[in-house]
Amino acid sequence: MNPTSELYLALEKAYKHFNSELFGGKLPTVIFTFQRKSGVMGYFSPERWGNQSGKKCNEISINPSFLAQSRLIEICQTLVHEMVHCWQYHFGKPSRKSYHNLEWAKKMIEIGLMPSSTGEPGGKITGQTMADYIIEDGLFIQAFQNLSESKKFDLPWFDRRALPRLYEPIIAPFRSIEKDLSSVSHAEEGGMIAEMNQSVKTTSLDAYFDGSSSARKLSSFTPETFVALEITSKPTRTKYICSGCEAIVYGKSKLNISCDDCNCRFEAFDD
Repeated sequence: MNPTSELYLALEKAYKHFNSELFGGKLPTVIFTFQRKSGVMGYFSPERWGNQSGKKCNEISINPSFLAQSRLIEICQTLVHEMVHCWQYHFGKPSRKSYHNLEWAKKMIEIGLMPSSTGEPGGKITGQTMADYIIEDGLFIQAFQNLSESKKFDLPWFDRRALPRLYEPIIAPFRSIEKDLSSVSHAEEGGMIAEMNQSVKTTSLDAYFDGSSSARKLSSFTPETFVALEITSKPTRTKYICSGCEAIVYGKSKLNISCDDCNCRFEAFDD
């Protein structure tokens, strides 16, 4: 089998597993891509692909620059985060302009990932740019352990020129957010909802897995060929291209803008 097939089949195996374990097998198939999009580990793009017969297909993209510095569970965590976006697109009501709304947050919690603007307990559970952390004894970590241990899952290839991770992943117990949720209107006006009980004992992935293969970085098996890169200084402006008409604009990083001419989103690209 060639390297391309090995890598994409591994992602497909993980997607099918988590679809069955966490979503009841209801999610449609997706097309996987690897794109070095600045500042994100992955993203979901609905109905981005189409064929000559008119069939459409969603895209889930993973940023290869973060793979080697990440643990296997972090990559699966990113994948499932994007799968929740896929679930909401087909079975829920996503907000405009990539906003992570309350419906999305509830689904994340249901499948074992706690949304957090900081990646730690105490962060906002809704908002524009969101991370998450693993809920101890939640469905996600149980599904991951079944995948990595029973099904012997691993990623066979990674980008040797890796970037440092965006944040240190943790595992923490679930903390109720019912009081926060009850105070939110159905319109979810204003946006951000804070998680309760900010004083929470957290556990690093290394400590939780106690040195097992689930906690090691992918690069640890080939240190002689691995090159860890420094994060370069960010440009003052970011290039954005409309996904429909390919119009180009420049602005500050992490803008969320749409094209009024074709009703499509502008997406950030590195020059």
